[in-house]
Amino acid sequence: MFVSAALLGLVGAAAASPLAIVPNYPPTQQSTGFRLFVNVTDKSLDFSPSVQGLYVNSIHVGAGLAQAGVGAKSDNPSIFYQNGTATDYRFGASTIITDQGSPLSPYGFSLAKDAGSATLSTANINGGPGTKGVSISQFPEGFRFLQPETYVICNEPLAYYQGTKFNVVKQAATTVSSTGQVERNIPAGCVPVRLLPECATLEDLPAGSYSSHEFAIKSDCYANPASINWSLYGP
Repeated sequence: MFVSAALLGLVGAAAASPLAIVPNYPPTQQSTGFRLFVNVTDKSLDFSPSVQGLYVNSIHVGAGLAQAGVGAKSDNPSIFYQNGTATDYRFGASTIITDQGSPLSPYGFSLAKDAGSATLSTANINGGPGTKGVSISQFPEGFRFLQPETYVICNEPLAYYQGTKFNVVKQAATTVSSTGQVERNIPAGCVPVRLLPECATLEDLPAGSYSSHEFAIKSDCYANPASINWSLYGP
């Protein structure tokens, strides 16, 4: 039996087609609570010492005000939860909350545009509900991470601490130029990262708390993101 070259070409094309690729992603669990784990996406831009494997925490900068920074797991990083109804979550209107203060109160993860920049925002963890649409990615995205991307870690002075520098979290909005070029807008001297949800226990609230977990959403999260070999997964 003879097979034409054209038919062989079609078979080869089908084998190379993206439709033949079987998606493969690291396993997730579900939890109402999670920490935000720092995963550097471009090692060539990392700091020394590295920020890989650190966690998002709060840097106090005023009454009810904090900037999002990063620190070691031993520094008791913030435990967050997604807050909102199922409809809020489905349509991008939920928020990210952590409980802080005494009595415990909701402090929302929020993004505020930097002065003079159309693409860079500073991440804050202030008293209040936080920015709607900041959430953990969901299906059909195969990986789980805080969105909108891209988050970056920048070493910047904070006026509250008389100019002492801290590693702070910011968000660089991706844009498309007039020529169709995708621009990631990573600021010079900053490290691009993904903030991954690491499963954590969301403790019950003590009596007298102002926070409420009534609308805390069960989120996909990774049991141990530090142990994941990301090169094994995709596409």
